Amino acid sequence: MRRLEQITTPYNDVDVIERKDGGIDFDVIGATHATWHPTLLLTGHAWDAITAGAMMHPGEPATLLLLGLGGGTVLRQIRHFLPRIHIRAVEIDPVMIRLAREYMALDELDVEIVEADAYEFLDQDKGRYDLFIDDLYRCGDRDVERPADVNRDTVEKMAEKLLPGGALIMNFVLGRGHARLHRRARGAFAHHFGAVRAVRPPLSHNEVIVGTALADGLRSPRQLNALKAFLNHDQDQRYWKELRNLKLR
Repeated sequence: MRRLEQITTPYNDVDVIERKDGGIDFDVIGATHATWHPTLLLTGHAWDAITAGAMMHPGEPATLLLLGLGGGTVLRQIRHFLPRIHIRAVEIDPVMIRLAREYMALDELDVEIVEADAYEFLDQDKGRYDLFIDDLYRCGDRDVERPADVNRDTVEKMAEKLLPGGALIMNFVLGRGHARLHRRARGAFAHHFGAVRAVRPPLSHNEVIVGTALADGLRSPRQLNALKAFLNHDQDQRYWKELRNLKLR
């Protein structure tokens, strides 16, 4: 591996790493914050679970809002499955946007990028979306952390941004220091939505929670698994098959 850049911003400490296989990683506090590879699409990590959550929408969603662009890893995956969807991504760190453009081919994804604080953006934005993805994490003292609590009020406010049949998708880190927030988020989703599922990737300690209003408003695990046929590489298909899909409500 070779370090290409090491940057400290007001929001992140980022190492840009070139891997031996030709891929690029953005590492933050020892964890990979974004990844890109010239031929492989899936990763075995949280981005795959977020994409699976998006693909639980049973129709053909036309609009997506992402909070927390990072390097655009998940958007590359979603663009593969949904080539016509309009994507709006909010990112507070202009350096991260620059790195994503330089190292992870962000400009090829046709994304509307909003440089802003995500919560301030939500207070002002009048749009409504088929898919709303919240992947907001930042550097803490020794670990990544969410910049704000996730509770019933949070989920209700975000759900107001959904179009009829839309889905809210949130990524959570699991383990020590994250368990209480994760439990609270699960409870908030179960309180607010008619259908709630969780997706866990095979190689990282994350859980992506997906909620929608109607009790039958999400694709079944069998329907979701069938989408692996749209992936071109054996490794990508294997990672898609290895996603754990759990019904929470």
